[in-house]
Amino acid sequence: MRGLTRRLLLAVGVFAVGLAAAPLSAQQNPPAVLFESLMDSWFSDDNGLVALRTFDLAFPPEGPAKIAAGLVNAEGEVLAQFEAFPDYKVREGAFARFLMKQPADVQLTEPGIYTLVFVFDGKAITRFPFLLKQTGDGADPYNPQKTYAFDGYWRRLAHITQGEIGGEPIPIFSLWLGGLDMETPDSFQGYFVAELTRDGELIAHSRKQTAFYSNGHFKRREVILYHPHEEREAANAIALKTQEMLVDGLYRLAVRRASDDAPLRSYVFTVAEGKIQPLPKTQLGYEPATDFMVPRVTKKGSTIYEFEEAIWIGSE
Repeated sequence: MRGLTRRLLLAVGVFAVGLAAAPLSAQQNPPAVLFESLMDSWFSDDNGLVALRTFDLAFPPEGPAKIAAGLVNAEGEVLAQFEAFPDYKVREGAFARFLMKQPADVQLTEPGIYTLVFVFDGKAITRFPFLLKQTGDGADPYNPQKTYAFDGYWRRLAHITQGEIGGEPIPIFSLWLGGLDMETPDSFQGYFVAELTRDGELIAHSRKQTAFYSNGHFKRREVILYHPHEEREAANAIALKTQEMLVDGLYRLAVRRASDDAPLRSYVFTVAEGKIQPLPKTQLGYEPATDFMVPRVTKKGSTIYEFEEAIWIGSE
């Protein structure tokens, strides 16, 4: 999943040309679909269904939402394409939310690499590759349905936003966990532990009793880290403050399964001159623009349409 094949890249271009209208008007920043809205989309491990619904867009050009989405396979075939409603559901500042015309569903049955491609006015703006695995062949006469699992960026990316406890800013880590992380395929729920080290020294970890995830497709989990403590002291543990995580050094967020200590994730990032160094893909002007990751996410718990900074981090 670290890159697309040349054929897949060509397929993206073929799809965009197939929907071409006029080129995008010149503007400072091209539109881009927010990555978290892609990561949180509906992918069903039960039957391989991909359902396109609502997405957030950064830098929407003036006028209607001339947005389409298509699904391309590794052979360069466009399997399906859909249009969005021309009217944004909401628009505020540099962001807008759009809704795909329904039905916008694709049921995949062949394992392999696929790419979800969004275009604006005929020009590709964002792509999201993923892998479909078959986890059950349906040979059981009492359960004849084939089962699948989607894999990809959900296991490679996480992000850091800022929260608050007692008036003090704290980092909140968001990562995606799911059925592929279970100890056994039929497990309903699992628990995990996240540990943060700086230059190899443990500086914080999560509470075991609250860090859980469920079977099925990957779902976003928010994690607050606390100063090292024994489990019996968890109720009085002190949360890691944002300022304490801005000491220069190499940081690693290691995530392991609580039941057997199996490693699940390992994200790394660097702090230099008191700042977390962002992924290159999150920098304005990154090329190709279709791989740009907007460093913003919707603000959780807010009653209005607003966004906050998110620092994306990647796995080793």
